[in-house]
Amino acid sequence: MTPAEQKKLRALKTNFPYFAKSCLNIRTKKGDEKRFELNKAQNYIHKKCEEQLAKIGMVRALILKGRQQGCSTYTEARFYHKVSQNRGKRAFILTHEHEATANLFDMVRRYHDGNPFAPSVSSSNAKELMFDKIDSGYKVGTAGNKAVGRSQTLQLFHGSEVGFWPNGEEHLAGVLQAVPSESGTEVILESTANGVGGVFYEMVQAAQRGEGNYQLIFVPWFWQPEYVMLCPVDFVRTKQEEQMVESLGLTNNQLYWRRNKIMELRSDELFRQEYPISANEAFISSGRSVFVSTWLMAARDECYSPTMTADLQIESQTLIEKEDGCLRVWEAPQSNKRYVIGADVAEGLDKGDFSCADVLDENGDQVAQWHGKISPDHFGDLLYALGMLYRRAFMGVERNNHGLTTLTILKNKGYPNLYMQEELEREYDGKQFKKVGWLTTSRSKPLIIDNLASITRDSESGIRCLETIDEMETYVVHANGSTNSRHGYYDDRVMSYAIACEMYRRMPRNYGHTVVNIRQFKAAQTGVGY
Repeated sequence: MTPAEQKKLRALKTNFPYFAKSCLNIRTKKGDEKRFELNKAQNYIHKKCEEQLAKIGMVRALILKGRQQGCSTYTEARFYHKVSQNRGKRAFILTHEHEATANLFDMVRRYHDGNPFAPSVSSSNAKELMFDKIDSGYKVGTAGNKAVGRSQTLQLFHGSEVGFWPNGEEHLAGVLQAVPSESGTEVILESTANGVGGVFYEMVQAAQRGEGNYQLIFVPWFWQPEYVMLCPVDFVRTKQEEQMVESLGLTNNQLYWRRNKIMELRSDELFRQEYPISANEAFISSGRSVFVSTWLMAARDECYSPTMTADLQIESQTLIEKEDGCLRVWEAPQSNKRYVIGADVAEGLDKGDFSCADVLDENGDQVAQWHGKISPDHFGDLLYALGMLYRRAFMGVERNNHGLTTLTILKNKGYPNLYMQEELEREYDGKQFKKVGWLTTSRSKPLIIDNLASITRDSESGIRCLETIDEMETYVVHANGSTNSRHGYYDDRVMSYAIACEMYRRMPRNYGHTVVNIRQFKAAQTGVGY
């Protein structure tokens, strides 16, 4: 064997994209066969898997995707490469229905039949392909009413359309125990979204929160080159489409394809589930989104990394730079600026909600955010230090529930610039009384949420934090008209920012230098409807 031939064989064994292009056949959507060259989505998935493999020694991936983007094609080819080129590798594929099981196994057989370096087969049937000389093999199954895969020892597992498995939690609990947490093992679970709830949904939420080893890989629909349709010469974009062009770089042909697909599905919401542009958009709940996705795409483009991540020293009111600190700073306090703070107070339990405080400057731009779990009394100490650091910022703290404890600490410490809410006490002859803090009620909450929706629509939100945008994506209007986060998500950042924006509207004019509140009159107008 020549050195060139030896080099080629080594490349086939170690370089999967080269192996796929050289040895594997796929059936195209037109029905013909060709060698497998990875498309944009598949190259992205491959990159993420290889990065995780290099980092932790194994692959644990959740792939959230649109329809027919080649994720299963990639995963079957990746696993076939590993079992056909290595000794002692067992791969198992579990799908949501019998037809899908048959289709994926046909795909693997096509790979094997077209492979000029295919290993010899000792056993081959409709569910199994075994390579005797290297003790490796490929097996498929269907997730039915009975759990499968429990008795096996696997190195590679692919769960296809996991969001549609009946008894999904039971199936995964069994089969995942067959894959040891050893170097070189791989678990790839992929699916289109199937509404809110279920084991795949819960795993995606956990991955987004950074819990566990599973990484979330999202594949948007517009990466597919075939998702285009020649638009007519008189094609005119809607305002929403203009925002998609600005944020995502979509072409008119992609937009026209999207229009026609929505008409075909007869539902904009169903299109967003089947062909999402973000991970959060994929999961449709019973609620409608408060913040339109195109508004949030534009707002996301205005976000950037903080200049500092730090812990706030309460006694000295100074910042100590720390990589995992709870305070993120986009702009340090300026002596010639005024500031407001909005705060949402949680109970402080390990498994509960987060407390959050947002700092806005006199232009309505987010300059800092504290987000973490802390007891209500300690949060009062922290807010005092944060407010004093930002030049005695005008501070509105939600006084519902645990917020009363936080406000008591602030009052006892003598914080000089707390928001006082006027209330009409009818039992005292209709007199106006002022109470410290912001009270969120069924009447006041729509005001601050409408205001936040309005300034987001008008590209005036001033948001710099990507996680705030993430929470806004999953903030919905329920059937009874109330607004909250979807099940399994948080809205701490949404509420603290909405309160901060309200404090910005109500910022007193009697301290520091005088400036014009550029959003005050716009923000005070009636908010958008849903």
